[in-house]
Amino acid sequence: MTKTKNKLTILGSGTSTGIPMVGCKCSVCNSPIKENYRLRTSIHLQTSGGRSIIVDTTPDLRHQLLLNKINKIDLAFITHDHADHTHGIDDLRPLTFPPNGKSIPIYTYDKCVAQLTKKFSYIFRPNDQLPNIGGGIPRLSLETVNIGVKNTILGEEFEFLLLKHGHTETLGIIHQKMAYIIDCNELTKDQITYLRDKELDLLILDCVTNREHKTHLWQDRSFEYISQIRPKECGLIHMNHSLDHDQLKSDAKKTFSFPVYPTFDSQILYY
Repeated sequence: MTKTKNKLTILGSGTSTGIPMVGCKCSVCNSPIKENYRLRTSIHLQTSGGRSIIVDTTPDLRHQLLLNKINKIDLAFITHDHADHTHGIDDLRPLTFPPNGKSIPIYTYDKCVAQLTKKFSYIFRPNDQLPNIGGGIPRLSLETVNIGVKNTILGEEFEFLLLKHGHTETLGIIHQKMAYIIDCNELTKDQITYLRDKELDLLILDCVTNREHKTHLWQDRSFEYISQIRPKECGLIHMNHSLDHDQLKSDAKKTFSFPVYPTFDSQILYY
């Protein structure tokens, strides 16, 4: 019997501005190639165990859920509190409406829990607000993950890394043979070794631009890390308008003997 695989959908593959960027007339922002149209970065996991999981709630979340026909979320991860990864959180609200909706747990690391509580106090500290006399608020709960150990969440096992992202940190997520590593400007030697020892089937890796960047991985560094981690395949994500899909795909094909490619919106991958 063939083992059921986990399904990963790229909900968005673009950086914080999205592509096309407002007001920009560059060749990528005006490209006719659909793969160069990029919503803000997020993914959806449909696990082999039947769980529906979203990673990050971008400002494009409503569109992403409708476009990909996602009508149920069991849990969400937030990698960090930046606007392009959190400001669509209210779009989870309809999925919590009665009679069929229920509260959705939001998992992240401890400092991000505090930041989200402050940023979205109307959701996470409703007793501090004036009584709600209008529309409802999302029924969401904030939960803290444990770093460096296995976490069992709704029957699924995850491991987490804290990644350097400028002045803050981002949550790296490992599920079975898949690792999701975004919004970071470097990996430590220990993190590279840890990921390599996982013998990953799929790595989704940050790659924001084609030149050095202070808060994100860029093409040369991403390629360097891929060579060291050596997953069976790797999808690049969180790309800005300096990276044309076809050019980046060509560069990766020339560099690696295994599949490495830029992801694109609504792409479906399995692991």
